[in-house]
Amino acid sequence: MLYVIANELAGSGRGAETLRQVKALLEARGIPYQCMTTERPGHATELAREALAQDASEIVSLGGDGTNFEIVNGLGGRLATLYFVPCGTGNDFAKKLNLPKDPLEALRVQLEGKPRRIDVGQVNEYCFLNVSGCGFDVEVLRQADRFKKLGKGMLPYLLGIFAALKSFRPLPVEWTTGSLTEKQEVTIYTLGNGSYFGGGMKAVPHAVIDDGLFDRIIADRMSRLSILKLLTRFINGKHTDLPQVREDRCAEVTVRCPGMTVNIDGELVQMDEARYRILPGALEIRLP
Repeated sequence: MLYVIANELAGSGRGAETLRQVKALLEARGIPYQCMTTERPGHATELAREALAQDASEIVSLGGDGTNFEIVNGLGGRLATLYFVPCGTGNDFAKKLNLPKDPLEALRVQLEGKPRRIDVGQVNEYCFLNVSGCGFDVEVLRQADRFKKLGKGMLPYLLGIFAALKSFRPLPVEWTTGSLTEKQEVTIYTLGNGSYFGGGMKAVPHAVIDDGLFDRIIADRMSRLSILKLLTRFINGKHTDLPQVREDRCAEVTVRCPGMTVNIDGELVQMDEARYRILPGALEIRLP
C-alpha cells in the first residue's frame, strides 16, 4: 500500500488539485493507498512516523522540497521507498532526479521505475536530501520569503539575491574534517548530496546522490561586486571554476560559527555548531 502524505498548500495551493489527480491515477491503476494531508508546519514529519508505525514501506511525498524535508526527517534514516510528486515552489530535488516537471507524469515514471538506493545527509538531529550550508545562500533564502507571493520558480530567489547583497557580511567559520581544522571568512560554505538550490540554481554542480560523500563548496570572502560576478556563474553551476571557490568531497565535517543560520533543504535553523555526516544508501527511490 502507498501512503500518500500531501501538502495541499504547496505551490500556492497547487497541491490540492495535484492530490485529486494522484488519487484518480492510483484508483485507475488499482493501486491501494492511504492519504494523509498536512495541517501545519512539521506535520509531514509526524505523518511519516505514523506511517512507519503502520509498517509502511512505500511513501509518496506530494508537495515541494519542504515537504520532502519533513518526511525524510520522519523516516529518520530508516529505509523506506519514497516517491516524489513535485508541486512546490522550487522542486529542486526532483530536478536533480531528472523527473518530469508535470507532477502526475513524475509519479507515473516512478511507479514504473526500478529501485535505487541513495544517500541522505544529516546535520545534528536533522536529515536532508539536497543541500545544506551557511553564508550568502541563507540570506538569499531569508529575503526570498518576502517575494514568494510574486511568482514561482526562480523569481523569488533572484529578487532575494539583490536584497541579500545589501545586508550580507562574510562569516568567520571554523571547520574540522578528520584531524584537520581550518578557519576562514567565507561567502558560501555549502555541502551537497543533491545539486540544486533556490528554484533551479546549480549550487553544488558535481554532487552525486549515491557515492557516500558530500560535495563541498567553499567561497572566499568577497566584495559585493565579486559576489555578483559569482552569481552570474552560480545559476548554471560554473562558479566552481573561479579561483575564489574551492570544491572537494567529504563524508563528515563539523562546522562552527556562533549564531550562524544554517540552510537545511530550504529550512533555516540557528546553531553554533553543525555536525555533518552522510548516511550511505539510507533511502530507496524509483527511477526509470
